[in-house]
Amino acid sequence: MIKPESMLDYPSRIHRPCQDWKLAMKSDRIESLMRYGTRIFLGVILFLFLHLSPPSFGKPTDARLSWKVAMTVEVRGEYKMESREAKVAGTYAFTFRWSGTMERDDEDYLLVHNKCDLAKWEVEEKAEARGSISVLTADDYPAKPELRVNYILKMEDGLHVDFAVEGFEVPQNPSSDIFDLCLPASEENAAHIGGINYNLFVKTGSNKVIMDEGQILHGPEEKTFAWTWQYQTWVQKQELMIFESSSHEAKVKMEIMPADETYRKPAAAARG
Repeated sequence: MIKPESMLDYPSRIHRPCQDWKLAMKSDRIESLMRYGTRIFLGVILFLFLHLSPPSFGKPTDARLSWKVAMTVEVRGEYKMESREAKVAGTYAFTFRWSGTMERDDEDYLLVHNKCDLAKWEVEEKAEARGSISVLTADDYPAKPELRVNYILKMEDGLHVDFAVEGFEVPQNPSSDIFDLCLPASEENAAHIGGINYNLFVKTGSNKVIMDEGQILHGPEEKTFAWTWQYQTWVQKQELMIFESSSHEAKVKMEIMPADETYRKPAAAARG
């Protein structure tokens, strides 16, 4: 005998398909939210990958592209002027100490001046005319040299330093004739002092002051440059022939060190 279904079972059979449908909809919604969340997560990862730089692992980065620059210029020289009426001879020696900073400016470099000291200045000029002798020394010599550091120029072979030491007219004793005293200048400085192209009269060494760009990007660099220079000429003034001569020895020490102290300490330890 088949037992008739109870009234309590009937409603439950009617509602079960509805519950299954709701469960399926809920599952689809959860899966949709999970897929959406995954897309957001992957998008964030991609953004971080494209916009944030990876660790440098000791390589130079833009955050450290600034340097301290120091220059020492040591010069020793002499000058002469002779005619049948007078004779002048002068000797001099000086040392400049210059400091500044250098910053990266796109593909070039910006040089910022800080301090320049004439640490040493020695001079003596002896003039003979009409049987009298006059001597000037640093205490009563009215002129002094001036160091002009202009810029650092990036070129294919490195960073070229442009500088010049400005001279003055000699002799400083009273004289019927004077001429401009040429003092050291780098090859990049095209100034013609008194109509003289300085570069043409470099006798030994080289006044091309150039630093290695690749080296300064990884640590300190120090270089020393040395040269000798001489110029002589005869000048006719009315019926008087005057001999003028000027010469000097120059030594320039350049130091460029990253402003970041973490670079300087290992380098200093290595030199020690």
